[in-house]
Amino acid sequence: MGYIESNLMQGEKIMYEAQLHPIVYWSSIVLCILALCCLFIPFDWMHIAWLSDHAWMVRLILFAIFALVAGIKALETNGGKRYVVTTRRLIFKRGYIRRECQDLVLRKCEGVQTEQTIFGRILNFGSVIVTTGEVTNTYKYIRNPLRFSSAINQMIDNLKVKD
Repeated sequence: MGYIESNLMQGEKIMYEAQLHPIVYWSSIVLCILALCCLFIPFDWMHIAWLSDHAWMVRLILFAIFALVAGIKALETNGGKRYVVTTRRLIFKRGYIRRECQDLVLRKCEGVQTEQTIFGRILNFGSVIVTTGEVTNTYKYIRNPLRFSSAINQMIDNLKVKD
């Protein structure tokens, strides 16, 4: 059971969980491609005897460095982020070790805005901006942002009907 599931209020249920779009990992993917390219670097043209004799070790070290940086970058990008709409709140959680959590009570939400660039519309990602009287939260690089904003609006409407 995750952090969000263990901290739900009595009677509260998760209705929708938004996902980050894979586009956020583009820099990690580029670093992985560079890591793979390092395995095939020819060192003969440098005319350095030591480098030619130990080319496999140099390739392996370069591969490991790029792969490690790519992995760290991917972990940093994801950061344990979760975007959840429950029956009462909008919850944003970030962090694996050090945790940060933001809750927006849906009864206090005044507006939900969706922003997509042309590139975002083509690949179906964008930002969802939720405002209350005092706070504005922006959730970036959300996969299918229209569905996320619709889930938020649906839960806001459900709460208004109950009142």
